[in-house]
Amino acid sequence: MLAQQYWNDIGAKKVFEDPIYLEKLSPFLSPTAQIVEYGCGYGRMMRILKSAGYHNLIGFDFAPNMITRGLSENPDLDLRLLEKAGAIPCDNGSVDALVMSTVLCCITNGEELDALIDEIRRVLKPKGTLYITDFLICEHPRYQEKYASGLQRFGIWGVYTTNENLTVRHYTTAVLMDLLRAFDIQWFEQFDFKTMNQNPARTFHCIAKT
Repeated sequence: MLAQQYWNDIGAKKVFEDPIYLEKLSPFLSPTAQIVEYGCGYGRMMRILKSAGYHNLIGFDFAPNMITRGLSENPDLDLRLLEKAGAIPCDNGSVDALVMSTVLCCITNGEELDALIDEIRRVLKPKGTLYITDFLICEHPRYQEKYASGLQRFGIWGVYTTNENLTVRHYTTAVLMDLLRAFDIQWFEQFDFKTMNQNPARTFHCIAKT
């Protein structure tokens, strides 16, 4: 199943709980900062940011049902449907900060990953801030089995197909550091996390500057 179809048909019905660590992010933001979320879903993180006093917010997502749900639940948020995945409709150097949560896990193609990071760098201002969180390789046996099966099929350790037929990728720290090599890493931390199905997982949160 393609990521867009999954998030439109299945993901739009779910409730997510992955956090955003505002105590880490806030020192990099002014009260009037232009903040964009790429892959905003139904606006949960946008809501957290607005509740914290940030009002210059725009969220983009490529799943129409996610945007429809978000505007229904959060009519005061500026949530917009992307015309094309990977293309952020903002001017060059116009964004103070960009937030991205559980987007990388849905991109298994290396060229698409690099292109998205280049697009993020394009829209961020000089000294702009990137806040990114996603899944890391997990040592739990249930994931190791999935990774082993995925390695045979896709040729990459960490790529596997979920029970809902979505192909995803969990990352090593080394791959992430290479992906973000053009940024100045300000904070990177790993966390143990419970998924929506209460399965153990490992995530990272990172703040980087252009």
